[in-house]
Amino acid sequence: MNAEVGAWLAKADEDLAAAKCLLDAVAPLPLPAAFHIQQSAEKLLKALLIWKSLDFAKKHDLSYLLELADEPCLGVFADFLERLSPFAVEVRYPGDFLPLNVEQGLELLAILESLRRQVLDAISHA
Repeated sequence: MNAEVGAWLAKADEDLAAAKCLLDAVAPLPLPAAFHIQQSAEKLLKALLIWKSLDFAKKHDLSYLLELADEPCLGVFADFLERLSPFAVEVRYPGDFLPLNVEQGLELLAILESLRRQVLDAISHA
């Protein structure tokens, strides 16, 4: 694995750790946690694309990144990634967005951890 891929994976892991902290807090913050879950997923996919030497536009569209990655094993995450996309920007500002409770945040976190394992497996076994 090259240094650039490793750097993207490290940043993805920082967002994963931040999400866990926000969900495990005495007063949990599921919406900010969802932002970090989205960011972690985005960085995982971008690490995979960099590893594959594929260029990508600088945007937060997880479905776009998934399509570019062209990894059959990641197709099961399509709905999850589509569900995460609004958390890239919308939750950081006041406005209308769907509420998210701690249980839903923990569910997103569990799926993210599964995505992480699949991305790491794809990078290490090619």
